[in-house]
This record gives sequence, C-alpha cells and structure tokens, in this order.
Amino acid sequence: MKKLIRNSTIGICGLLMGLASGGCETKAGTGALLGGAAGAGIGAIVGHNTGSGHTATGAVIGGAAGAIGGGLIGNEMDKEDRRRDRDRYYDDRYERRYDDRYQR
Repeated sequence: MKKLIRNSTIGICGLLMGLASGGCETKAGTGALLGGAAGAGIGAIVGHNTGSGHTATGAVIGGAAGAIGGGLIGNEMDKEDRRRDRDRYYDDRYERRYDDRYQR
C-alpha cells in the first residue's frame, strides 16, 4: 500500500510539473513554479524521513527555497535573452547602414 501511494504521488507531481511548465510567460515565473514544486516535494520527503513527522514543514520550507532559487535562475535567463535580443537588433541596424553607404 505504501508503494502504491508513493508511486501515485510521484506520478501526480510529475504530471502537475509538466502541465505547469507551459503556464508562465517568463522564465522567471516558470522557474519559480517548477522550483517551488520540486522543492516542496523534496522538502516533504526530507521532513518525513527525519523521524519527527514534519512533512508539512519540510514541504513549506522546501517549496519556498525552491521558488526563490528557481525565480532567481529564471530571471537571469530572461535578462540574458533580453541582452541577446538587444545586441542582435543593434547589430542588424549597423549592418544595414553599412551596406547602404557602400552599395551606392
């Protein structure tokens, strides 16, 4: 029975993470969502295995830590995407001006 509950929980968590990954517009939001879900799962496992039965406390702490970490990583990825787009835009503008001057 324990094995069935554990496998069902793992399957449901995997399904929820898969569905939630497409729900956020930015990588920061997606990172926070996935990090929070993964952190809550790992925190619940750690909290349960400490022997004192603090499953919920572990899930809350793990979820908060995972959401913060995932949000920070996703935010940095968003910054990199914006920088890359900005650089690409200015490179294209420079090439067009350069080509216009020397093709006449």
